[in-house]
Amino acid sequence: MAVTRRKLYEPSAEDQASNQSAEESPKIKPMPTSRKISAIFFFALSAFIILFLLYTTYQRHWRVNTIKSGLVDIEKGIALPQNKRILVGVGGCLDIFVRAADLMDALSVSPPESIGVPPQGLNSLEDVVTEFLTFFVEGAAAERYVQSEELWLMIRAAALSLGPELKLGGNGPVIAKRMVEEGAEVLLAIQNEKIYRDRIIKEVMMPGETVDTESEDYDLHIILEFDKGEKWGPYMATRGNRYIVHRDLHNPQLKGLAAVRSAVKDFKPHLVVLGGLQMLDTYPFTEEELNARLNELEEFLSELPSDTLVHFEMASFVNPHFLKRLTDVILPYSDSIGMNEQELPNLSSLIKSGTIVYISDSKIKVSQTMDHTRELLAILNDLPRHKPLTRVHIHTLAYQAVFTVRENDKWMSGITTAVKSSLTATRYVCGDESIDSTKIKMILDESFSSSSIPGSQRIPIIDSTPVSCWPDGPYEICLAPVLVCTQIKQTGGGGDNLTGVGLLYHLK
Repeated sequence: MAVTRRKLYEPSAEDQASNQSAEESPKIKPMPTSRKISAIFFFALSAFIILFLLYTTYQRHWRVNTIKSGLVDIEKGIALPQNKRILVGVGGCLDIFVRAADLMDALSVSPPESIGVPPQGLNSLEDVVTEFLTFFVEGAAAERYVQSEELWLMIRAAALSLGPELKLGGNGPVIAKRMVEEGAEVLLAIQNEKIYRDRIIKEVMMPGETVDTESEDYDLHIILEFDKGEKWGPYMATRGNRYIVHRDLHNPQLKGLAAVRSAVKDFKPHLVVLGGLQMLDTYPFTEEELNARLNELEEFLSELPSDTLVHFEMASFVNPHFLKRLTDVILPYSDSIGMNEQELPNLSSLIKSGTIVYISDSKIKVSQTMDHTRELLAILNDLPRHKPLTRVHIHTLAYQAVFTVRENDKWMSGITTAVKSSLTATRYVCGDESIDSTKIKMILDESFSSSSIPGSQRIPIIDSTPVSCWPDGPYEICLAPVLVCTQIKQTGGGGDNLTGVGLLYHLK
């Protein structure tokens, strides 16, 4: 007998359709092992990079904050100088600050396709553009005399059309104002005219009675400012700086020096600061006129008491004949010299070979700066002098370095100058007395070599006490890092402010 088996489960029509669909759909294959490893590695690497960037950003911020606190802590222990009388010269002017690109637009000037050879003098708008771009792309500063009166009037009108404020400027007035603000008694070697008197704080003394000339025949400096990374056409600035043009008539004649000479004996200055002498550079003197001005300067220096300190502040010079004549007169009387990283190679080249460096590397290594300064001190102190050179202040974008003769009765340790100059530079350029840590950065490494000679001592920057001082032959060298502004408010006048502060706090 046949047995009929009963099915335990009979699939429905929906189940059959579902099974058929599942069989027809593609099967999901597992990811190959190699691809899994690659994906894991990619995500791990990305996470590592992100964490590394966050860590390095934190480290940089922490370092900047620590260095700022270290400098400020040292500053708190520096005493305010008392009863110091300073004579500051020579001359002054009115300054107007404009953005470089804005002035070029006002002059209807477009960027050229290429930068030409720097001109011997400024006689045309093309000359101005060529020389401006030469310094703009290098991020270097320069100050030049405009030889053509017609060209000067055109630039002057274009600059004034931008509506800038007229401010009292020039090396002397800026240094004088800063020193008075720090507590010094200052006599300014400038013509006592109302146009100047009205624009400087009353505590700065000026020789004689104030004269109201009611004249527009004043010396005017037009300061073209630019920021790091700023572009003009295809050209980009590698560093924030300024280019200054002028056509001074009074400053080259040293009228401020003549005005102050009779007041020196009564004033009895502890220190004489001489800056602004670049106004004589490229001025169209006859040889007789130049001799008369330099003789006047030498007579003034020779009349000073031997114990009166003299500081010479270098500047941007392009005429080697004039600079040689000037340094032959002024350096034998100088106890101190101040200069930036571009002016140091210029003076060094002049002393060694009689030539000047038209534009130098603004990123010179610390070790090279140390070597140049040692060499310059050795050469200058070997030449016939009325007094020894006992101090050199090198002020750069990245650091402040001060060489001081260790055995002297005039200067304190260079640590005071290094710290005060460093903080003054940051506060002035940032336009912020408190120094916002989010707007500054460090560009100096964590250590540097004291010389380019192999095997030379390596000096560390200790973040919590960031000023390094060490003996170097007869000198003490002190170096402080500068906290560099990332959001620049102003550059013109920065060197004068830190020079004034550095000198004043260095005096015993």
